[in-house]
Amino acid sequence: MDSIRCPNIVSFYGACTETGKYALVMEYMSLGSLYKILHEDNLALTWSERLSIAFQAASGINYLHQLREPVLHRDIKSLNFLIERAYQGFTVKVCDFGLARTRNETTRLTTSNPTLICTLQWTAPEILRLGGHTDKSDIYSLGIVFWELASSKVPYDRHEDGVIRAFVLAGDRLKIPKNTPSTFRKLIKKCWTQNPNDRPNSSDLVEMIEKCTQVRGNFFLFLVYCDGG
Repeated sequence: MDSIRCPNIVSFYGACTETGKYALVMEYMSLGSLYKILHEDNLALTWSERLSIAFQAASGINYLHQLREPVLHRDIKSLNFLIERAYQGFTVKVCDFGLARTRNETTRLTTSNPTLICTLQWTAPEILRLGGHTDKSDIYSLGIVFWELASSKVPYDRHEDGVIRAFVLAGDRLKIPKNTPSTFRKLIKKCWTQNPNDRPNSSDLVEMIEKCTQVRGNFFLFLVYCDGG
């Protein structure tokens, strides 16, 4: 993790390994998580700000997926994107790599121990069936995060796990608010389609969000693409 350098990935500074005092030293993001600003602070966001957040979130995941040895996050949710005020908007960074694995490690883990370890509301149907986690599973989870941006609601709030599981496995999805721009609505639906092969990859997703901003005439200054390396 200390080798990762990307504007949309939270920086790792060091670790304490003294017995009984284990700790990670990470970059501080003053507003906390995307979950917090949407569901606890109830921060009112313009569509320009929402699309900017979506773009940066997708850019951070795209960086991980495009590394020489691709990394799958495996626990994408609004709690794992940290937010900071920036000039003309917000800075967004991916955090919490506790479940992250390289693609090869994920294949080995799935073969030896196919246990469900993701957070249910953001979990792709193929994972609910105890299938292997792929980059397209991360994309599904991003789709749920984008739905949160569109609705400002907690996904499947107060629903029991069994109800959520049955709903998702049946191919049903959350209702997208009517005021959602049509291009962003289509993007969400592409991300959470039932068949993983029909979902965009992370690079395509970044381009799709850019097109959303062009349609609405929004120009996000000070955003930087993350180059895999």
